[in-house]
Amino acid sequence: MIKENKSVDNQLRVRFKIGEIEFEAEGSANDVERERESFKNTLLPLAIDAMVRTRGVVAETQYIEAAERPAVLSAHATETAYTNTTSTVDLSRTSLNEFLKAKGFKSKIDFAIGLAYYFEIGKGCSNFSSDELKGYFNAAKETPPLNPSDVINKLVVKAYITQASEKGRYQLTRTGIDFVEQFVALAKADKRTSSKKARTNAVSVFDSLNADDLNLKNYPEIKAQDAFIKQMLLTLYIICNERHGDAFSTVDVQCLMTDKLGLPATKGQIQGVFDRNKSWFTDVTDEANKKSIKHRLLTGAKDFAKSIIDGTIKSSS
Repeated sequence: MIKENKSVDNQLRVRFKIGEIEFEAEGSANDVERERESFKNTLLPLAIDAMVRTRGVVAETQYIEAAERPAVLSAHATETAYTNTTSTVDLSRTSLNEFLKAKGFKSKIDFAIGLAYYFEIGKGCSNFSSDELKGYFNAAKETPPLNPSDVINKLVVKAYITQASEKGRYQLTRTGIDFVEQFVALAKADKRTSSKKARTNAVSVFDSLNADDLNLKNYPEIKAQDAFIKQMLLTLYIICNERHGDAFSTVDVQCLMTDKLGLPATKGQIQGVFDRNKSWFTDVTDEANKKSIKHRLLTGAKDFAKSIIDGTIKSSS
């Protein structure tokens, strides 16, 4: 690594090079330090990951040591954000994709704390902002949350992260680190203790789907519909229209409406819609369970849903 620090009349110039990655900044000591922290915490880890992916080699993570900081900085500015958040886990030879695959996160909240953990513990990013959290999702090729600030607020409420010394920036807590490091172990324990229940209860193919992926803002509010059949048909139409599937079992519909959208839906209500409107659906074999069937929407069901979207259907009494 090539380093060059110069200070003239309280003006600082910093230049260093790590392989093909270069950083250079000039100005007041405080301005240069902010630029260097932003580079170290956000751009450097992403650049190293990009080099690893494109070259197929393992890049050794480089860090800018506190000793490199200019003496004109205050003692407060030289403090790091690692307060009680040390970890014995070594991620130096674990890629982001390997880490996420091993953990198997499902919800946006779990992904958010997992990504914050990976970039802090594995890449040395001592804290992050809401925009940087969105960048973490992009680096993982995962759809970012529509409102990163809301996700951060939820992580704060859960005590997984806390406000860093700089306004608008956050860092992991001991609770957040423990949650991520125990995530897989807890999942395995649940599988062992409830294996019999898992065999008897069907799991929907939509179990891993996130509501954020449905572009619900482009459709009428499902919850506002005044009849269950409208809520159900609008839900299924959106799933089809957004290309997430076109055939549904009773378990699938209940998973989508109850687990993903927070709507009340019993198996009796769902099956009743299928039974009373048989001309709207065609039965197909469930590929995951040959003894079961699914229901695929026909033109009648789609036209009914479109009439809800267009506002041409009459309200139910």
